[in-house]
Amino acid sequence: MERGQEAIERPKAQMEITLSHGKTGLTVRYQGKAVTRIHASEAGKRIAPYVAEALGVGLPPVGGRVKATVSSGVMFRVLSISSLDLRWPEADTLLLYLLDEAEAMRGFKSAAV
Repeated sequence: MERGQEAIERPKAQMEITLSHGKTGLTVRYQGKAVTRIHASEAGKRIAPYVAEALGVGLPPVGGRVKATVSSGVMFRVLSISSLDLRWPEADTLLLYLLDEAEAMRGFKSAAV
């Protein structure tokens, strides 16, 4: 998570992210470095599809990978979702909120140059 926090330290309009799905779980990489991992545990298997959804991509099959270009704001939501404990009673509400925000941010195109 520390690398993830460093990656979003400065706002960025475009970050090329790679989502890899291995036997041990899901890894989100930025500039070739892992910024968060979701283990292949029961909890990880429940949260992994939501991480892909927040990035705006489908969950790749085991052994596969996909790329996405997102803003640091979307990446912040991805990091938040990856660390979410779905056993908490309020987790579902927070998850929906984070997914909605990520979707809205992916659809927003900045006019800044």
